[in-house]
Amino acid sequence: MLDDSDSKNPFEEDAKQAADETDKQLAGAQARVSTVSWDGLKKMLPNPGDQQQLNELIKIVQGATDHNQKVASLIANISTLGGIVVKVLSRVP
Repeated sequence: MLDDSDSKNPFEEDAKQAADETDKQLAGAQARVSTVSWDGLKKMLPNPGDQQQLNELIKIVQGATDHNQKVASLIANISTLGGIVVKVLSRVP
């Protein structure tokens, strides 16, 4: 007959330690993520062409349409707005 010590998962302590380490790493990453306002994004992109594309993106995102319509509009405009998305995301800390 097996006692309780034999049925214990031999990896339980390692799994708990790994989970704790992951939680610490995620907390550090979350602390580094900051919120950037639309005005902050505009300041990151001084080029007038970039500003125009960002304004188009803002119109789509803040439009009075539902989520699916916004996604469809973004997909339809990805060739013109894709570059600004890449620029913005590369500059966000």
